[in-house]
Amino acid sequence: MMKKIAGATLLVVTFGVVSACSNDPQINAALGGLTGAAVGSQIGSGSGRTTAILGGAAVGTAVGASQPTN
Repeated sequence: MMKKIAGATLLVVTFGVVSACSNDPQINAALGGLTGAAVGSQIGSGSGRTTAILGGAAVGTAVGASQPTN
C-alpha cells in the first residue's frame, strides 16, 4: 500500500514539474506518458505490471496533453 501511495505522490509532483517545462502540448503529452509509465512500473507487480505501465502511460499522456500552455 505504501508503494502505491509513494508512486501516486511521485506522479502528482512530476506532472506539476513537467507541466511547466514546455508550451508544446505534444511534448507535454510525451513527457506525461513517459512519466506515467515509469510510475506504473513502480506500482504494478506480477502480471498486473504491464497493465499498470500501460494505464500510467495513458493517464500521463492525457494529463500532459491537457496542461494549459503559457
